Amino acid sequence: MVIATATIGLIFLYFTIATFSILNKARMYPPKKVLKQRISVFGTLALFFIALTLLLVRMQ
Repeated sequence: MVIATATIGLIFLYFTIATFSILNKARMYPPKKVLKQRISVFGTLALFFIALTLLLVRMQ
């Protein structure tokens, strides 16, 4: 369970970084507003799953 939540957290962290890296290259599609929204969603999910992983490790 801990490994699964850590993996999911790292995947969302990767999505956040990847979306942030293409933000400067975005021209017409996808709009920067959509990319910023994705960054906030992916970042929130990454923080949630990483925090959940740390909580699970601490409970063991």
